[in-house]
Amino acid sequence: MLSQRKFQPILENLLKYNGVKSVVIANEEGFPLAFQSKDPSFTSDDAEVAAAVFASLVGKANLATKQINRGELNFFTLDLTTGEILVALEQDYIVIAIRERPDKTSRSLMS
Repeated sequence: MLSQRKFQPILENLLKYNGVKSVVIANEEGFPLAFQSKDPSFTSDDAEVAAAVFASLVGKANLATKQINRGELNFFTLDLTTGEILVALEQDYIVIAIRERPDKTSRSLMS
């Protein structure tokens, strides 16, 4: 497993991207391993909730992709009215990036 010190460059690099406000790195069991945020309202409690919820969602998404036999899950995006949550699966951990949409408008497949 990676040490806390090795996560720091990952956190700092992701926070450089336009609109990224918070990044959480969690293990597969849903425990936060590291987090960093530009948003002062995003607390360690928020990181714990994000880690638990998205680890669970990763498990369900993995099951879904196996059931439809379309390959392995690597990455997914949740499109929100206020932005996006980007989830990447690494070998031993999950990276969760919370990003504001620069134009603040929602997108739809139906429009």
